[in-house]
Amino acid sequence: MLPLLLSILACNNDQVHQNGMPTANSRHSDHQLVYRPDLFPENTVIPFGKSWGQLLESGTPPSEAKLFKSFALSHSEAEVQIYKTGGDITPRYTGFLKGRNTEWKLGDMSGFNEKQSSINPLNFLNGGVSGAAIEIPIGTIGAKNVLLIYHHNTDSWNVVDFQGHPVIPMDLDSDGVPEWVGNQTDWVPPALEIDRWVAEYDRFETTVLQWDSSLFPDTANEEASYSSLFVEEGKHFIEIGNNDAYAFFTYNNGFLKQYRPADTRSRVLEMQMARQHH
Repeated sequence: MLPLLLSILACNNDQVHQNGMPTANSRHSDHQLVYRPDLFPENTVIPFGKSWGQLLESGTPPSEAKLFKSFALSHSEAEVQIYKTGGDITPRYTGFLKGRNTEWKLGDMSGFNEKQSSINPLNFLNGGVSGAAIEIPIGTIGAKNVLLIYHHNTDSWNVVDFQGHPVIPMDLDSDGVPEWVGNQTDWVPPALEIDRWVAEYDRFETTVLQWDSSLFPDTANEEASYSSLFVEEGKHFIEIGNNDAYAFFTYNNGFLKQYRPADTRSRVLEMQMARQHH
């Protein structure tokens, strides 16, 4: 049985396969994918970079707009504000970020729904930083996630929008601080995106796990590569591989540590074969 997480995050199973990782049928007919943990190091550092952010422009709500919802950030003078225009028949929602002495336009939030949308504090932030996470439903593809980070000393904001990709917060290494995980199983090849908070720099950093020279510098590999997160019996683990071989890892504070489960079948291959039969 495929893990529940994969069925939740897979947004579109009917897309056309592109060049890259072969489909389940083509790989299965050519040769068997082999579990080869010896090809991978026991531990490796994940290459993270600064998370992609949304540029903001200063602005104030139009005079005809009505304040629909406000959310005060903890330990600060900052607020997330949502204004409504157009009446109840054709409402339009726009987000604004209000700091101590500044106001910024967050942008169109037409998918905002009081019963479905949510704004939640980022309680793990402390010191001179506060923040909130917004989740807004968008049609049939799920929800758009946005993280809003307010810096008290500079009266400034950072907005992490994950470039519109679906993500969910998960504490992968059980350290009390969630990572934002995009398990992009509908990509070809599938790719695992992880965004983490780095308190040392007061910012979010991101990576897309793939089998490349920066991640496994001593490993000879082919061009096609993939990475995907699985959850089985409460255990988070990652499968990484290419056309011929794969291994499993757990995530721990910016490191990958090799994981050797009793069941070593390729979950990615099973996932793709299951899709072929739907």
